[in-house]
Amino acid sequence: MNTDTDHESSTELDALLRMGVQAALASPDFKQAFETFLAEMSRQVPGFAARLPPGAERSIGLALFREIWNHTPRPEQGWKRLSLPKPERNAPCPCGSGKKYKQCCAPREGISPFPSDGFTVLSYVLETVPVADYGNVPFRQLDPEEVAHVASEWQNDGRIEPAALLLEALLAPGNKLDSRHEPAFDTLCGLYLDDGRAEARLALVERVMQCQGKPLRAAAWQRRATLHADSGEYVQAWEVFKEAQRLDPDNPSLAHLELVLLANQDRYDEARTRAAFWARRLVKLGYGDEPIVALMEDVARDPEVLRAMLAEHGEDWDAEATPEDLDALERLIGNLPAPSCQYRLSPQDGGAGPLQALPELDAVEQDWDDIYWGDAEERNSWSDARWLVWLGGHPLAWQSFAVIEDLIGILEDSLFPEDADDRLDGMEDRLYDHAIALLRKVLADNRAKGLTLAWGWRENRPALRLLMQKIDMARYTPEELPLLEWLVLTLNPDDNGCQRERLVHACCEAGHPADALAVCDRYPGDDMAGILYGRVLALYLLGRRSDAVAALAHAAKRLPKVLKTLVAARPKMPPLTPGMVTHGGDDEAWRYRVASLETWAKCEALDWLKQTAGSKP
Repeated sequence: MNTDTDHESSTELDALLRMGVQAALASPDFKQAFETFLAEMSRQVPGFAARLPPGAERSIGLALFREIWNHTPRPEQGWKRLSLPKPERNAPCPCGSGKKYKQCCAPREGISPFPSDGFTVLSYVLETVPVADYGNVPFRQLDPEEVAHVASEWQNDGRIEPAALLLEALLAPGNKLDSRHEPAFDTLCGLYLDDGRAEARLALVERVMQCQGKPLRAAAWQRRATLHADSGEYVQAWEVFKEAQRLDPDNPSLAHLELVLLANQDRYDEARTRAAFWARRLVKLGYGDEPIVALMEDVARDPEVLRAMLAEHGEDWDAEATPEDLDALERLIGNLPAPSCQYRLSPQDGGAGPLQALPELDAVEQDWDDIYWGDAEERNSWSDARWLVWLGGHPLAWQSFAVIEDLIGILEDSLFPEDADDRLDGMEDRLYDHAIALLRKVLADNRAKGLTLAWGWRENRPALRLLMQKIDMARYTPEELPLLEWLVLTLNPDDNGCQRERLVHACCEAGHPADALAVCDRYPGDDMAGILYGRVLALYLLGRRSDAVAALAHAAKRLPKVLKTLVAARPKMPPLTPGMVTHGGDDEAWRYRVASLETWAKCEALDWLKQTAGSKP
């Protein structure tokens, strides 16, 4: 578990990297960008700045910022980096002091709180790119393993959809793939598994099975063998395994896969023999110090080791939920305590800062994490309802956004009785309403009402994700618009959840076109379909017909397929890749029609749109 010092250091590092990337992207001039970074460092991470030795702010700041600058890919430069050469010792110091480098900042060269291995700022750069534009990123300029690392971090943060969209763009059909893409492939398969998208996972695996890169193709064949085995198709699983072995016979992961396939058929005597074979072979191949060899040797001595390993990692800890568990959970959720503020915020410069749990709640959350993310023995305890007993004995847990988010995830996994959907939906509604009321209470008690709750602070993400999920449930209800306005206009104006398009159309439907137009104006240069065509709709509803016609001409020039699909009587649905949108493509046009046609019709603007579009040459 992290100490308060560890937590503070992690938060400061995150803030340093984010503001450094923002400064670097804001100007191609290093000196100007550095001055911005230096000013923001004392404002955004005052604790870090205060701990710097007196008079060393510029020299240490320069060492930090040069590292960030040299690692920042620039979207406006084709995602290339503007790396700075190491300063000459007798050259003027880049910090702007006027002194020679050797007399100024050279002694502090190499000082950095950033990781020495695998240092990346790509995640912060991608935060500045609309999710819909991921398909336009020139991935040939980026390291695919670095992209996979970013997606994996987002997955750990619960940002499943943007992580999947990023990797779908990286691994899109037609892109040249090689062994460096294997981490991305594995991560995307995991994302699909987390999101319950079995068909998308199978389609990805079967597509990558045909790619040119042999190591990556072999990894896909191994994955396909596992999917066959999971479905009880053991004949097919062994056929696919043999092809994976032919493609990459020295891959140590084949040893693990073969033993798992044997164990799935209770062929433990054969597993012992094969484990002995693999142990000898892997040692000859140079893997003697790897854990896989130790595992093979253990199984060769006692195949029960394999049985225990599969029981530990394969048993689904909440698969034993019973009707009695459901009744108990329903009673707990039906008697939720009133929201109480158990978080501290640090309002400053229009921002609320991070949601920091007070010590008592922090201890409860750590206790919950031990149960929810604990080892196999603890996970298995869920089957005897210890988790419900724990919740009943820890009422403070209901004041935690993280715990509420985990519980909703359990309800959505729906491993309860099949006829319980209505009851589960009711419990979800109560938890969402409680989370929203709790967020309002926390902001009010910390005098942070009306301030931003930045997505950049990891501590804020459970609360923001809960709000976004509540908005999804509130579609076409009176709750939708005020929640959208609160999220996009107040809490998260950077719109990390990509909700602004929905807000524009909800404003139009509610008879507030001026508000819709104001939302469009908040994002100048945004060429997402919902903003371009939402502006047209807002101007039409305001009676500004000539402006609406001009806006339509601009939108049609930028995204002509959207207009063509929107006004068509019976357009044919194009091929759609789950979670993937091609900017300017047929799929984007179709998705906009599905999401917004009803809004255009309700606003009685569709006939005008068709007539105006038809009058164009």
